[in-house]
Amino acid sequence: MKAGKTPWKQHIKIRVLVFGILMSIIPMVFISLTTFNTVTYKFKESIREQNLQKATLIATKLQVSITNIVESLSNLTDVNSSALIKGKDKEQEGILNIVLRQEPYLEDIKILDKNHKILVQVSRREVITNANLKNVDYIGPETIPEYYVVSDIFFSKDRRPQFYITLGIRDSQTREPLGYLQAKADLKLMITQYIDTRIGHKGYVFFVDEKGSLIGHTDFSRVLRREDIRENPAVSSFLNSEDPPNEYTGEQGEKVIGLFARVEKTNWGVFIEQPAKEAYEPIYALARNLGGVLFLTIAVVTMLSIVFGLRLVRPIEDLEAQVQKIRATGDLQADISHSTQDEIGRLAYSFKQLMAMLDEKNQNIKSEKELLRTVVDGIGAGMVLLNYHKQIIWWNPTFSKWFGENNYLNLSCEDVMQSEEDVDCLLLESGRVSSFNLNGERKYLRQLHYQIPSGNSEGAEYLVILEDVTQQVEMESRVIETDKMATLGLLASGIAHEINNPLAIVSAYSEDLLDCLNEKPDKVDIDEIKESLRITSEQIVRCKQITNGLLQFSRKRTYEYNLLDIGVSSSQMIKLLEYKAKQRYITLKKRLDPGLYIMGNENEWQQVVLNIVSNALDASPANALIEIETYPSGQSIYFVVKDYGQGIPQNELKYVLNPFFTTKPVGKGTGLGLFVSYGIVRRMNGRLSIESTEGKGTIVSIALPAYKGG
Repeated sequence: MKAGKTPWKQHIKIRVLVFGILMSIIPMVFISLTTFNTVTYKFKESIREQNLQKATLIATKLQVSITNIVESLSNLTDVNSSALIKGKDKEQEGILNIVLRQEPYLEDIKILDKNHKILVQVSRREVITNANLKNVDYIGPETIPEYYVVSDIFFSKDRRPQFYITLGIRDSQTREPLGYLQAKADLKLMITQYIDTRIGHKGYVFFVDEKGSLIGHTDFSRVLRREDIRENPAVSSFLNSEDPPNEYTGEQGEKVIGLFARVEKTNWGVFIEQPAKEAYEPIYALARNLGGVLFLTIAVVTMLSIVFGLRLVRPIEDLEAQVQKIRATGDLQADISHSTQDEIGRLAYSFKQLMAMLDEKNQNIKSEKELLRTVVDGIGAGMVLLNYHKQIIWWNPTFSKWFGENNYLNLSCEDVMQSEEDVDCLLLESGRVSSFNLNGERKYLRQLHYQIPSGNSEGAEYLVILEDVTQQVEMESRVIETDKMATLGLLASGIAHEINNPLAIVSAYSEDLLDCLNEKPDKVDIDEIKESLRITSEQIVRCKQITNGLLQFSRKRTYEYNLLDIGVSSSQMIKLLEYKAKQRYITLKKRLDPGLYIMGNENEWQQVVLNIVSNALDASPANALIEIETYPSGQSIYFVVKDYGQGIPQNELKYVLNPFFTTKPVGKGTGLGLFVSYGIVRRMNGRLSIESTEGKGTIVSIALPAYKGG
């Protein structure tokens, strides 16, 4: 992490304080909200339950009032059935007046025969005469009921809601229907005692009939106005036999809590509505009180969190200040004080021990670095570090000694390491030997390069090591030349015979032509002379090809690598061996495809071909077959020589690439052929493998990288 001012929100003090405060606030808020929601839910349920109980109580009382009236009338019909129908007018009126005095909610009572004709009628508010009886219409059931019937609600002239209760009058002995007893009840008088039931300060009670018409209200003027309240959500639920909604918007545009209870037998509804704001006022008060307590509690807990948080963080800040001081001065031996014995104190003590260990490790690293510097400076090999752009960022004294006492920092390695091949210093295969002109002297350096893992502080990408192999190269050169000369000695007789044959032909045709010119100078056949000269010229060209091949093979070795057609180059060398094969009646079966290119030194490659094919000839008996072929496979070009000779014993096969090891008789070989060939193939980044079975033959296979072009 870079040194600098730490943002305030990354300070551990701030984080500890924020954590402490949040851990104080969040649980309190969570517990408070959970408690408040639970209490609110229970309180709302309690309010609804209380209002429902009130509505049910009113509905029950109203039904009881109606039931009492019915029972009083029923007793009257049971005891006085004959008198009510057959008695005199005065007797009948006396019985009915007694009932009116006993039942305050009844307005009038009348007796009717089976044909709905009114026999007698008494009223609490008016005097009924025989003339009046004729003008009263019957409102009730068409047949005499078994028990009683309550009519629909209707309104009197003074807009008072009323209804009829009709009972059948039956003979007390035979239960034969005799007529009707009908009483008019004043509903307003009955419900007046209930509409003033206290529902908070702003709550109210109202009643509707089975059709949803308003028949009673705390504000009775609304009944007088015959307001249509069937759109009220609670009334609509009542008419649809559904449960009322918990809350809904009332007629005044405010939220109300509404519910209802049904009056049995009549199917009327008793409704209670209370403004939600008034009903929930205790909840709001609880919320205010709880918020105050919560705020006070949070304030106290926050102060405690700040105090204890600061006490917790201060030792950490002191430790940080001491570490920053050590970081600025680099003094790993500085003392780190710790005054507490808790975890922070133990951390400071452990940090002090860590500083001592780091100081010891630092001293060891310095000693090892000095030792490494001594080794690197005296190793005798040039070393250089390159960055991603192949620019030099470090070098050792040996490198400076070879390439001059200059400052190489940020110079390209190609500008400094200018080999005679003039190629990219990192494009050469690792282990490649290149020649350099160093201080006026040719040096052969083996170049090794390694990829360095990224992320190091120096930005190094490659390590290049240059090893002076001049003596080794010169020794190898002498070995190769020795092997070449030995091979030329073995080929000498065959090459001499190859040259003698065309020379004998040239001599014969020359003598024949000279004789013709001496004996018949005037009769010379021009065509015969041309033919002789043509044959002579062909044989001379043949001799030239043989000598050119021999001269090319014996040419002084160079280290230049060029584009090489492996088929053409191999074929040129195999021609020098054809006479040796003919002498032993050995057939060379060649399949050398042209156009197979590799990068290599043609002189060295021909020496490899010569050594391997010569070994196959030496190992093959007379009339044998040797197969030689080249072919591409994948990214490689293969050169394969297969003989059917004596083979190599398995216990000797692992030694055949060692110098001076040979399976040939004394005087037949030097033991350097395969050793030199193996070295040449390795320098060409190739692979040489040998498979042999004693008594069956040997296969030598060489795989070389194919030239990719470009």
